[in-house]
Amino acid sequence: MRFRWISPSWIIASCLCWSSLVAYEPCNAPALLQYGIGIFNTRRQRHRQPQGSIEYKWKPVIYTLRPIVGLMLTQKGSGYVYGGAGLDLFLSKRLVLTPSFAPGFYWRGNGKELGFPLEFRSSIELAAVFKTHARFGVQFYHISNASLGFKNPGEESFVLFLALPL
Repeated sequence: MRFRWISPSWIIASCLCWSSLVAYEPCNAPALLQYGIGIFNTRRQRHRQPQGSIEYKWKPVIYTLRPIVGLMLTQKGSGYVYGGAGLDLFLSKRLVLTPSFAPGFYWRGNGKELGFPLEFRSSIELAAVFKTHARFGVQFYHISNASLGFKNPGEESFVLFLALPL
């Protein structure tokens, strides 16, 4: 008998959630201020450009779920301001994987046209956590308008970041 509801992605998600329950030790995790530099539109050469970002992550409100707000700016004046939530999944005491989702407002500047001001950011980040609760890691995210606009090219960014506890 074959179970159709068991897929590799379901198994991976279950393992990550279980490892988070096992590895996470409640420790009054602080709010974080995250600074990042990276590449906007990594998959397409035409609009690839440097970007900078700043993000505020509140203290976890439910287990390891954190509200987030942020701002991303590119060299050509494009920007994205957003707010959403991220879930810290501790793979070990010093390694955390954080998926997040954040709707926001995008403006083109002299950069890439994304087709609609309302965009949605899906992100995954992997970071080393230091004893001070500071984090250093990498983040990959996709911004898309979910076909709400006249076009939906989307974009992907790769960011190196440092998150400092407040």
